[in-house]
Amino acid sequence: MSDTSLNLYKVFCTVVETENYTEASQKLYVTESTISTHIKNLEEQLNVTLFYRESNCLTLTKAGEELYNSIHSRIDEIEFTEREIIQNYDVSKARIVIGCPSHIATLYLSKCIEEVRKDYPNMRIDIISVADYNGLIQLLKKHTVDFVILDIIPDDEKSKMKIKTLKKVSNVFISKELIEIKDLKELEKYKYILNYESSISTKQLFEVLKKYDVQIRADIQADSTEVRIKETKKSQGIGYVMKEAADEEIENKEVYEVKLPIELPEMNINLVYMEKYLTKNAEIFIKKYLK
Repeated sequence: MSDTSLNLYKVFCTVVETENYTEASQKLYVTESTISTHIKNLEEQLNVTLFYRESNCLTLTKAGEELYNSIHSRIDEIEFTEREIIQNYDVSKARIVIGCPSHIATLYLSKCIEEVRKDYPNMRIDIISVADYNGLIQLLKKHTVDFVILDIIPDDEKSKMKIKTLKKVSNVFISKELIEIKDLKELEKYKYILNYESSISTKQLFEVLKKYDVQIRADIQADSTEVRIKETKKSQGIGYVMKEAADEEIENKEVYEVKLPIELPEMNINLVYMEKYLTKNAEIFIKKYLK
């Protein structure tokens, strides 16, 4: 494969993944006209049409779909190898990309990064925060991130990844006012700010409450922990969050932990990575700083 063809394939894969020339141009730091020219050149070389073009919408043709399915994983591997070689021979250019939800980055990862920066001040660390854990896993599979740190791992992905539990955290109800529940049935009279019902954390909560014949529902749903805390502070209802994520607000008495006669489900903060695609610097970060 020539350098020219490889570049065209990289551009093609980027257009497929971003679904438009504008985002592709921003990601590759070139103009939209350059993207358009590269796609046309690739189509001419292969003598096929790769996209159906309707207004601002790009849809893969059958030939385009076949090409993408055939080459995108190889392009990812080439880019990973390039980055690994550069980092192994030039520490000043070392770069680690971590996928991590913002609330976990705040309560756990930031402390680790402080320690890394003391020892490796020139190391560049990028954090990609995505609330959807499936989104983070997809970034890992595409080698966009070196590893992810998250609380929920899809069951169908567990066998494909290396998983290490870093920390166990508790979940709590928080409220703008002091609330002490003695009879769990009292919970049914309040409004709640929960993660989506499809989320594992909410399912686990409902399963625990069901044992006590208690049913609650969300009046506000948000997959962002920060949003649930914010809405609780605005007296919109009782929020359900990781306790560590709300520790500062609890300490400052901006919100209060709801007192309950039972323990709510715990969650694990997990390190997830693909061993084959772990760079030397990412391995150092994991072994030395993720404790």
